[in-house]
Amino acid sequence: MKISILDCTLRDGGYVNEFHFGVNRIKIIKEKLCDANIEIIECGFLQSGKNDPEFTLYGGVEQIQTFKTPDGPMYVAMIAFGDISAEEIPPYKPEYIDGIRLTFHNTEWEDTKRLAINLMDKGYKVFIQPVGTTSYTDAELLALIEDVNALNPFAFYIVDTLGSMYKNDLLRKFFLVEHNLANDICLGFHSHNNMQLAFANAMTLLELHTDRHIILDSSVFGMGRGAGNLNTELITHYINSNIDKRYDLIPLLELIDDVILPINKYNTWGFSEPYYLSAILGVHPNHATYLIDKQSVGMAKIFEMIDKLPDDSRHLFVKQEIETLYHNEMSHHVEDSEAIKKLSAEINGKEVLVIAPGSSIRKYAEKINEYIESACPYVLSLNFIPNSISPDLVFVSNRKRFAQLGQTDLPIAVTSNINVSGTSGIYMIDYDSLLQENTDSSGIMALRFLLRLGVKCVKLAGYDGFTGGGNHYDEKFDSYLSEKTVCSLNSSMNKQLSEIAEKMSLDFITPSAYEVVAND
Repeated sequence: MKISILDCTLRDGGYVNEFHFGVNRIKIIKEKLCDANIEIIECGFLQSGKNDPEFTLYGGVEQIQTFKTPDGPMYVAMIAFGDISAEEIPPYKPEYIDGIRLTFHNTEWEDTKRLAINLMDKGYKVFIQPVGTTSYTDAELLALIEDVNALNPFAFYIVDTLGSMYKNDLLRKFFLVEHNLANDICLGFHSHNNMQLAFANAMTLLELHTDRHIILDSSVFGMGRGAGNLNTELITHYINSNIDKRYDLIPLLELIDDVILPINKYNTWGFSEPYYLSAILGVHPNHATYLIDKQSVGMAKIFEMIDKLPDDSRHLFVKQEIETLYHNEMSHHVEDSEAIKKLSAEINGKEVLVIAPGSSIRKYAEKINEYIESACPYVLSLNFIPNSISPDLVFVSNRKRFAQLGQTDLPIAVTSNINVSGTSGIYMIDYDSLLQENTDSSGIMALRFLLRLGVKCVKLAGYDGFTGGGNHYDEKFDSYLSEKTVCSLNSSMNKQLSEIAEKMSLDFITPSAYEVVAND
């Protein structure tokens, strides 16, 4: 068996940091992979119009720096079908990359085939990589292989997009492909580590007896979106120890220490619930990520909702599908005019203080209490009950937070997405009436609730802003979010608070990431 390692740190790893490695890091990664004797280095994506050397997204092959030597590695880049046209790829030159990997969905194969022929005619080694090979039926896979044999590209891949393959699944696909693929075409395996099986499956392939050239994709420290990929340092050490001592591990360890760990500090990857769920349910991981980032329902309900996705939209992320499922699950219309009328009368024109569970309410407790004593506002707490303050009303729109409240004699306003059957002393508020553009942030819904009550002036405490985690009054509220998710949530909150600030006066009495926007 001939074995090659294809390191995809600069491409698949780019999903972690939005491909922004920086010129110096890109150069170091390539040099260290060369020093480690990695056979194939993937440099990034080819995408029309891209031309920033700080990123591993390239508008043309001439933008990609290679370090060609007679016995050096092969350099490749990837095209996701539709990202760049054949006309934008010039004929191969020795100073350019050697190969181009084509990734595509089943319905895109005919157009991808024409692109592959064009690139091969231009002199490039072409890799055929169907997304989600595990989702192909045997008949579909055999038909694809028949076309691939006619093309005779450099390589054809089994791609475990969802990281859902156990050993028997892999072996079944491998022998089906191995038996039918032309002998001179390399067979590649690209795995994701959703169920922590990437390394085990790679070892399984290396234990097989075949004369075919096998290519294993990996990335340094497993760097990749979500659960990540097969670790380059693990698979190279395994090959050194069990097959042939050919790789130098020291450059890989230096690369981890000097480049990858600093990236990992701010952009994490590894085992996670969304990617685990995507593997066992056979769906695109963004469906689970979408629901988990909502932070409003537990894992059992998330599992149930994902399992309701129709078969034809499970492997692709169709945001509208999961949004509709989520809204249907949460939306339960109730007639709340009497509750609105009664609560509006209770407030009776008072200024309102909303206390959210941000950590600032501990540090500024004295300031909050002084304000309450001097202004005598109507106090509304959001999804929790503070230890030192007795609110006039507890507003809850989050199922998980309602379950955490416990027993209380305080009046509670609950949105209708929460099942409170058999519970007395609760004002039920129509959930849909507080939504705008399907946004169900509790902090925003509480303010829209107050608008419905006719409130004109609101003080805010504990609206600290989203962070990666550990920024709440009580650790049970903590959730650990990616930097990208945090930025998206804070940006959305800024926009919505600005819109609400046009209808009511908002004033923060504790520090907030949103203070400047809301007070403009």
